Amino acid sequence: MTPFWNVRRNSFFTKLLLAFLIVGTVPFLFHMFAFRFFIGNIRAEIVKNTDLRMNYTVSNYEDHFRKLEEAVAPLLNNPNVGTVVANSADKFVYFSAVNKLRDELALLSSSANHLYVQNVFVSFQNQPFVIDKTGLVSVQNMFTRDYVHPMYEERFWTDPFTGPDRYRIYPAVHFKKEQLDGSIAETGLYIPVLFKHKINHSFYIGAFLDAEAVFRSYSLSGNDLFQIIDRDGTLLYSSNPNELTGVAAHIPVSRSGAGSFFSDNGNYVFEHAGQASGLTYLNIVPNENIAGQISRLNIVLYSLLVLSVLSSIILSIILSFKFKQPIQKLVHSLQRMNPNFQLRSKIAEFKLIGDRLQHMIVSTDSIREDLQRKTKMLEKYGYLDLVKRINVNHKDVHSLVDTSRPFFFVLIQIERTRRFRELDIDEQGLTTYIVEFINLTMQQQFPGSVTAQSDKDILFSIVFAKPEDSVKWHELLDRMKPVFDRDSGFYYLTVAANPTLRGASEFTAAYEDGMELLHQRRLNGETQIITQSSPGLHDIHFSPAEEREFDSHLQTGSSAGAIELIRRIIARVERNGGTAWAYRQLAQVIVSKLLMALAAQKIDAGEWKGERPLYEQAKQIATAEEYIECVQSWIIRAAELIAAKSSEKDPILDYVRSYVEKHYGEDIQQETVAGKLNISSGYMCSYIKSRCGETFTDLLNEVRVSKAKQFLEGTDCKIHEVASRVGYQNANSFTRMFRKLTGLTPLEYRREKRMAEG
Repeated sequence: MTPFWNVRRNSFFTKLLLAFLIVGTVPFLFHMFAFRFFIGNIRAEIVKNTDLRMNYTVSNYEDHFRKLEEAVAPLLNNPNVGTVVANSADKFVYFSAVNKLRDELALLSSSANHLYVQNVFVSFQNQPFVIDKTGLVSVQNMFTRDYVHPMYEERFWTDPFTGPDRYRIYPAVHFKKEQLDGSIAETGLYIPVLFKHKINHSFYIGAFLDAEAVFRSYSLSGNDLFQIIDRDGTLLYSSNPNELTGVAAHIPVSRSGAGSFFSDNGNYVFEHAGQASGLTYLNIVPNENIAGQISRLNIVLYSLLVLSVLSSIILSIILSFKFKQPIQKLVHSLQRMNPNFQLRSKIAEFKLIGDRLQHMIVSTDSIREDLQRKTKMLEKYGYLDLVKRINVNHKDVHSLVDTSRPFFFVLIQIERTRRFRELDIDEQGLTTYIVEFINLTMQQQFPGSVTAQSDKDILFSIVFAKPEDSVKWHELLDRMKPVFDRDSGFYYLTVAANPTLRGASEFTAAYEDGMELLHQRRLNGETQIITQSSPGLHDIHFSPAEEREFDSHLQTGSSAGAIELIRRIIARVERNGGTAWAYRQLAQVIVSKLLMALAAQKIDAGEWKGERPLYEQAKQIATAEEYIECVQSWIIRAAELIAAKSSEKDPILDYVRSYVEKHYGEDIQQETVAGKLNISSGYMCSYIKSRCGETFTDLLNEVRVSKAKQFLEGTDCKIHEVASRVGYQNANSFTRMFRKLTGLTPLEYRREKRMAEG
């Protein structure tokens, strides 16, 4: 029988464990040998490493100053600077040069240049202002409010005009800034760098270099003290915040250009001289730090040795078990000769990772497209906020809106025809099509333009352009009009295109002006482009006499008389240059009067079955023919309903009307008619009022005026004779009543009728 130890010794687990232990022992022995071999050279390696890091830092600092000088050099010969210095009388050229110079300074100050410049400015001799990345800034605000420090008072910034240096770096200080509430806040640690032209000393360019950002980017000194000293021994920058810049350096400098040495106080100083700038760079490492590093390194190395031994033993045991278990399963499967066992060569984890990664990429593309769509939608919401003052008041939405460029504003109203409504076409689909077409056309000519929907049938376009683009913009609108005219059978547009170039704060005013221009549309079914407004029409309402005549015709069921009156009013609107808006307002007035007449007769307006509400019809009138057709149909239908209501049998009302029709030429008294009905005159009057909405006197005057019209049309009787025949003893009273009910005097009525017949 095989001894137990021999079985265990020959097992896969035992051999695998021994192999891992041997593998772990070899690095341990190597580390022990390497530690003892290199321990004596650690100090030299630390010095060498620090020196290499110092070389890297100095090289980057020198290269950075060179790049900054190269970036500023074009500005010294920039023609825009010369224009500002010349102080040209042409303000347009002057401010154009200022704006261009501001843009170049802003570009130089941007993070994309990796120059770590917080701001760049141009200072002019004998000028009360400077130009920086924000534009014109007064000298006083610049150096007593925005960049405040006792070392750099306002007087300091005038010295460079007379100084001999063309390029100089000044000590870094913590500048402060005065806030709007009067408090002082620290802005950052900046190194002022000034550049002057070789010949022209009437200006210089200054840059505020972010000292901490440059140090973070180029320094590898860790916790060591890093300093920069100029030729005069002045400390320009120190990584120790307690060290004051602008004072003589206390660290001894060898002035040999490069090297390392121990200073008097035992610190190890690494000195490098900048070849181009003439600056001296120091990296100061206290001696105890080097000794401490070696001591710490000893502790770390011994700890690593112990940790490596323990980890090797633990990992050897764990890995042995990890490898043993799947192999045991394979062995058991082979011993049992399981035919269903399959050894797959593909690793499922990698396949799963691949599948998930593919799914992630597809999902990312979908998310990106969705994000772009939502960003465009939020941009339109931002402009809609500015146009209609919705006050979204969200900084992320407002950040998408460009309010820095001038723009032309276009307001478009969509009108759908009767044919469109009969075909029951998707209204929102039409609106979306028009928005996409206008947006695509505008953006091709004017990139950045925005077209959006502000109301159900109202669209607006914000076209960013320049003053010289006005002609091109109008030509674009003229080219778009034939496209919409092709579908004039289904819809037409009113395009309010104000030719005024708007500023950033005029979004709402532009929208309101556009709404006024929409009211200038003429009544037809074509797409119209309106660029200027005309005096509005105010006389679109009924006069008191016309109201009474209109009501009289309706109450008597005379649709022809009511239509004739409406034609006179329409003719007046047309003579006064009536717009589509005026016609629709008049249509709504007519609708209101018809509904009031029906209500007076206690007729339900809902008897217009199967038709859209009258007010909705009035809003959708497109052409003059459709307008006349609708108004006539409304009046005829209302007169029919009133006539049908009046034809209903009513013994009292029928008797009163019959008596008045027979005796209209006599002196009729209410008491006489009431007595014949055996009722009181008060009851009779209230009864008539409740049934037909008018008094007995109104009914009598309507009949008499109606008979008078017949005499005026069919005879040559004089006015006083006609008055006598219809029951008026006084011709003046007859004339006043006739004018009250018809709006015309009897003589004017006869003349109009004769002219119409002749």
